[in-house]
Amino acid sequence: MRTDRTSAMRLAWRQIGRSRRDGSAWILLIALVVAVAAVGAVSQMTDRVRAGMERQGAATLAADLELELRAPLDDKRAAILDEIGVAHHGVTVFPSVVSHDDEITLVSVKAVQQGYPLRGEVTLRRGDPGSPTETVTQPPEPGTAWVAQRILDAQQLAVGDTLALGDAKLKIAAVLVIEPDRGQGFANIAPRVLIRSADVAATGLLGPGSRANYDERIAGDPAALEQVRERLEPTLQPGEKLRTPAESNRALARALDRADVFLDLAALVAVVLAGVAIALTARQHASSRLDEIALLKTLGAARGLIARLLAWQLVFVGAIGIGLGLLVAWLAQLGISQLIARAFEIQLPAASWFALWPAAATGAVLLAGFAWPALAQARATPPARVLARSLAEQRGRMWLIYAAALASVALLAAAATRDITLTAWVVGATLGGTAVLWLVALALLAGIDWLRPRIGNRGGPGLRLALSALARRRQASALQIVAFGIGLTMLFMLVIVRGDLLAGWQADIAADAPNRFLINITREQQPAVAERLQEAGLDADFYPLVRGRLTAVDGTAIEDDAALAEQAGELTRRELNLSWIDNLKNDNRIVAGQWFDADDTGKPRMSIDTSVAERLDVGVGDSLTFDITGTPVTATIESIREIDWSSLQANFYVLFAPGVLDEFSATYITSLYVPDSAHGVIGALVREFSNISVIDIAAILDQLTTLIDRLSLAIELVFGFTLAAGLVVLLAAMQASRAERLREAALLRALGARSSWLRQATFGECLLIGLCASLLAAAIAQVTAIVLAVWVFDLGYAWRWPLWLIAITSATAVIALSGLASLRDVLRQPAWTSLRASDA
Repeated sequence: MRTDRTSAMRLAWRQIGRSRRDGSAWILLIALVVAVAAVGAVSQMTDRVRAGMERQGAATLAADLELELRAPLDDKRAAILDEIGVAHHGVTVFPSVVSHDDEITLVSVKAVQQGYPLRGEVTLRRGDPGSPTETVTQPPEPGTAWVAQRILDAQQLAVGDTLALGDAKLKIAAVLVIEPDRGQGFANIAPRVLIRSADVAATGLLGPGSRANYDERIAGDPAALEQVRERLEPTLQPGEKLRTPAESNRALARALDRADVFLDLAALVAVVLAGVAIALTARQHASSRLDEIALLKTLGAARGLIARLLAWQLVFVGAIGIGLGLLVAWLAQLGISQLIARAFEIQLPAASWFALWPAAATGAVLLAGFAWPALAQARATPPARVLARSLAEQRGRMWLIYAAALASVALLAAAATRDITLTAWVVGATLGGTAVLWLVALALLAGIDWLRPRIGNRGGPGLRLALSALARRRQASALQIVAFGIGLTMLFMLVIVRGDLLAGWQADIAADAPNRFLINITREQQPAVAERLQEAGLDADFYPLVRGRLTAVDGTAIEDDAALAEQAGELTRRELNLSWIDNLKNDNRIVAGQWFDADDTGKPRMSIDTSVAERLDVGVGDSLTFDITGTPVTATIESIREIDWSSLQANFYVLFAPGVLDEFSATYITSLYVPDSAHGVIGALVREFSNISVIDIAAILDQLTTLIDRLSLAIELVFGFTLAAGLVVLLAAMQASRAERLREAALLRALGARSSWLRQATFGECLLIGLCASLLAAAIAQVTAIVLAVWVFDLGYAWRWPLWLIAITSATAVIALSGLASLRDVLRQPAWTSLRASDA
């Protein structure tokens, strides 16, 4: 037995060496290298880009994790963080006022410790507006403060002056231009004063009953952060949260989620393309072994020896192909990483050989799922094939081969993307698309066969030969259309979804996205403020705002139900902004119930955000009660809305039907885009109406825009590699039929066909195959792209017919020219030489 195994292994190795003469093993090897390299580079790059984006996103929080507390961090949990070995420090934020020459300004004070910020940078300015800025990664020195320009304007102060904050006198060391972790909510409306935590005691502002928010900022490597989550989450008390940057920033979360899904999609497409490449080459490789198997059988080789021989051949091809593919993947991702790191201006996490395991698994599973079933079936080749090559391999039970191959692709897709939903969408679309491609391809070829006799001699000898070849090889031509169609569908889908994703990001963060909020506008001031803004050419929509505290849920008083109070959490610990509008805003979408109609005016009806519905476990028909200046107001939930917070527009968790809150005193809020040239308009408006507060979110917008630009670059680079892999797969599909085309062309030349006729015939045949595959792939990819854009990425879809025209034309031309190039050698040598080469 051991002798048989050794003999099979040695014979397999010799056969691998001889395969370079017929090229079948080389084709399989190259396809395997391309498959492993594509999946390896994409999987490694997606892991590193994800980590890099998470690290970049951490700048929006100035840390990797934020522990939101109701009091300063206790010693027990501080010891846990120290034991794990992560960096951490406390941040305290509280409201206060500063005064100078009897001028009082409401401010938000942030007290930070040494090491702030743990992630990102603070941008400062030491001089007047317009002077150069600088970035720092350390907090202000004790006894000094960094102050927002709005405070200096209101207090008539400058850098170097003294700021009176409570009982403390602090030197203004710089103007605070950009604060990486500035919140987006209305809780952060007041201009910032940034000081050291050591100076808080001297201010005397944090006595009993003072309103302050306490956070512990944490930074460390992913493994350490996972330990922090595991050990701190069980210790969280009501009102405490442990949040990542994405969880604390809705716009950032939306961008990262979309990028993550697209990177998964890129890896998934690479897996599918790898399956197509191996499927095409494995079939040809198995066919090239038939004569060898028949000869071995005539010499008395047992079926078990042949099985071991074929298995060892596959092992050798697999080991060489997977090894080379991993090497190519490693080198490719290193090159792309350098480009990404320079563009991100950050250091990407180090590459890990362990991250290449999906690529190695891809090679092994694809060989087992596609190549081995074809080779195993080839064992049934009869010995008589040595005498009659027309005796082909048996084709029974082919469905088992295809089932194994499809199962392999589904398994790899799930492992590569770690997203079952996305895998189901794409694999389902692939299976359905394959069936549609096969049926429509057969119908198109039948139509071409019907058209052929009706063309007669009008098309010339080249066209007649092309149509004749398609009719004669209908099954093979249909298989080629399906193979090209699958590859093109994946590439087209990725092209369109990539365009949708980038267009959606640009729409989310448009050039004229709001960068200022005006709040505390009284009902009497609103018409005058609107007039001033209109005169300055600034568009603004105004929304009324009434403050109310949630007191009861569906008739149950929150103060009487401890479980309900804990469930409601922060919704009961602060007043909520309540408002009303006539028409549903574009960045709101009804997910349950219906929007108010004219009959609801003045009736106790409300619409709530999905997060409120989930937190309170309420739905349409339930009721909520709010205390508004001592008056209870109860309303029934008419609808539940999903809000796109990344739009940066003014939005509200709770909207009442118009007319319900008219009796209460309301202020107005508006969001608008203010270009640099109109900055003076806002200043003049605030001077005229001194009670109005301005929230400047330009820094937040710039930060998010920068992140989106870097995410887009990562998408472009990863997509480019996957696109290149797809093009190689298309060329491999053309090479898979090269031997048959060479033999047919040689026979035609031997029968007197001219070289020009062969070129025309080959070009015409490949042109028709490419056109059929491109049109069908475009239709399937269009439907799939719409589904992905709307249901997965939550983006609007816009039809872009010029892109489709370019894609179809380019793909058809590439396939036609590749087919013509595959016959260039047979047209340069005598027919008898080509016939001998094709029979060898």
